[in-house]
Amino acid sequence: MSIKRLFVAASSLFLLAIHLPGQGLPLPFQVIKFLPPAVDASGRDIAFGSSVTADGVVENTIDLYTGTTKTLPNATSVGLSSDGTRVVFTEFNASNENLGNINILNGAVQRFTVDTKSCILPLSAALCFGCYFQCVNTPHITPDGRRVLYSVRQDHPFFVTNLDGSGVTQLPIYSGTLAPSPQRVISSNGLVVFTSQAPSGPTFAASATDVFIMNLDGTNLRNLTNFGLHPEVFALNATISGDGSVVLFETNYGGGDATPVHENEIWAIFTGSGKRFQLTGSAIGASTSPTISADAKTGACVSGTVIYLLKPQENPPPVDRRTPVYPFAVSVPQSPVISDDGSTVAFLLGPDSTSPAAVYEVNIDGSNLRRIHAPQAISPGGVVSAATAGSQPSPGGLISIYGINFTNESVGYAGGFPLPDTLAQISVIANNKKLPLLSVSPWQVNAQVPQDVPLQSTNFQVTSSSGSSTPALAATVVAASPALFSSLTSKNGSTYYQAAVLHAGTTTLADADHPAKAGEVLEMYGTGLGVTVPPVPAGLPSPGTPPAVAAATPSVQIGGLDAKVLFAGLTPGLVGLYQIDIVVPSGLRAGAYTVSLKTGDIRIDGPGYINVE
Repeated sequence: MSIKRLFVAASSLFLLAIHLPGQGLPLPFQVIKFLPPAVDASGRDIAFGSSVTADGVVENTIDLYTGTTKTLPNATSVGLSSDGTRVVFTEFNASNENLGNINILNGAVQRFTVDTKSCILPLSAALCFGCYFQCVNTPHITPDGRRVLYSVRQDHPFFVTNLDGSGVTQLPIYSGTLAPSPQRVISSNGLVVFTSQAPSGPTFAASATDVFIMNLDGTNLRNLTNFGLHPEVFALNATISGDGSVVLFETNYGGGDATPVHENEIWAIFTGSGKRFQLTGSAIGASTSPTISADAKTGACVSGTVIYLLKPQENPPPVDRRTPVYPFAVSVPQSPVISDDGSTVAFLLGPDSTSPAAVYEVNIDGSNLRRIHAPQAISPGGVVSAATAGSQPSPGGLISIYGINFTNESVGYAGGFPLPDTLAQISVIANNKKLPLLSVSPWQVNAQVPQDVPLQSTNFQVTSSSGSSTPALAATVVAASPALFSSLTSKNGSTYYQAAVLHAGTTTLADADHPAKAGEVLEMYGTGLGVTVPPVPAGLPSPGTPPAVAAATPSVQIGGLDAKVLFAGLTPGLVGLYQIDIVVPSGLRAGAYTVSLKTGDIRIDGPGYINVE
C-alpha cells in the first residue's frame, strides 16, 4: 500500500475530475429545453420557448412565452412579426402538429392542423419507442404580417399560407431547409433564402449544399452559391436582410475549389452583384448562427463564449471582420438574433453549445446585459455522484448537482480545508444543513455528502445569499455507490474515457502508452465507498495515521476477472476522494478494459478504461 506517496497524483486527479464545472461524463438527463428567442424591430418585444417556469419548476412541455407571460404549452418553434404584434408558432398537441399565431394585442390564438401524412422521419425514429420527431417546423411570418412560410419534413417541403390557415400553397421546391424561425428568411420585397442540395428535383450526382433565393411563390429560383459536386461542403442558417441586398450564411466552405474546412465560418453574399466574402476566420475558432439587421449594415454571430458583431461590406479588407459584443467567462451564447434596427441582440445562454438554459439580451455595443428568462433550477435527476453521472449520492462521497443559472457567471473554488459551506454566495442545503462545497459555477455545484446523512430520499436545494433558491429536488442517498473518476482523452483519432488508475507509487496512468502488467499493484481513485472507520467529519481532509478504511470493502473486476483488493478507503489529506489498491489479475489479453466496482447490491461498470499488456 502506498497511500502517502500518491498525494500529488491524487490531488491532480481530484482537481481534474472535480474542479472543472461542466467537464466530465455524459449526463443522464436532457429535460431542460429552450426555443431560441425572436425579437421585434426594436428589440423591445421578445418571444421564446422554455420548459422551466420563472420560479424554477421544470415541466414536461416547452411553453411559449411572450416577454414574461406564458401563453401556451407544447411549442416546437416560435417566430415574431417585425412590429411585435404577432407570434407564429408550431406545436405538438393531442397527436397533431399545429401551425398557429397569437395576436399579442388581444391574446387571441388561431391554429390549424398541418397534414403530416407524407412526413419523412429519420431512420432513428423506428428505433426509438415513445420518441417524438417534429415534422412541421420553421414558421416565418411575411414582413406585411399577412402570410406564413413554413416547412414540413417531406419532399417539396415548403408551404405558404394565410395567417388564419387558409389558402395553403405548396411551393415547387423539391428539397430545402429554412433558417430557424427567429431569423429573417423573407425580405420586404418578397425574396426567400434557403439552403438545399437539390431544389429542382432528385439528382443521381452527389453535390454540395448551396444557398438559393426565390420569390415567395417559388418562382425565379437561382443559386447564390455553387459549390459543385462536393457533398462534404455545406451551407446552413441562411438569413437575408430586410431590403434583400445581403445574405449571411454559415458554411464549411474553404474557398477555391470548394475544399471544406474543419470549422464553420460566416460568409456574406451581395444579391445584386453576386459577390461573396468570408466575414470570419478560423484563428479564434468556429463561428456559427449568423443574424443580420434589416438594413444589412449590422450582423452578429457566436464563436466560443463570445457574441461577435459583423459588418458586411461589399469591398471589405481581407481580414477577419468581427468584433466582440459580449464575452462570457464560462457560459456559451447560442442562437443570437439581432433586432431589425441593429440595436440589440437576444440569445440563449447555457453550459455548452447544445444545452440552452436562459434567454438574455444585450445592446449591440455590449452595454446593458439583461436577463429575460433565467430561472434557477436543479435538473431532474441532476444530483449524482461526482465520478459517474448515473450513480447515486452516498455518505462521505462527492456529488455534482447539475442545473441552470445558479450564479451570474461567477465561479468559486474551495481554497483550503475545512471546505466552506458557501462559495460565490451559493450554498447547498440537504436535510436542513449546508453541505461542504468544492466548486460552484452557473451550471454545476460540487459538494460532499456527510457520512452521517440518513439513507433515504433527501431534498437538495441550491440557495443564494441574495435570497433566491431553486425548488427542492429529491435524490435517494444509498449506503455505497462506488465509482472511479474518468477523464475524456483523445489519442490516434479516437476519443474515450481514461479511468483514474495509476501505477502504484507514481503519477502515471495505466493508459495505452503505459499499460499495466499481471500481478502489478494499481491505485484507483473514485468516490462513493460509503462510511469509513474511523469516520471523517464532512469538509475535513482524511487522516493518514490511521487511514480511514471503508467499512464495506468493494469487490473489483477487470475484464470480468477478480482483482485482489489490498486497500479501500479515503485518500489522506483530501476530502471525499477514495482510493482502492488492487492487484492486476492474470489471464487478461492485451487491450483496454473497463473496471467494475461492487459494494452490496450496487455494481457500477466503467465507463473509464485502463490498459493491460
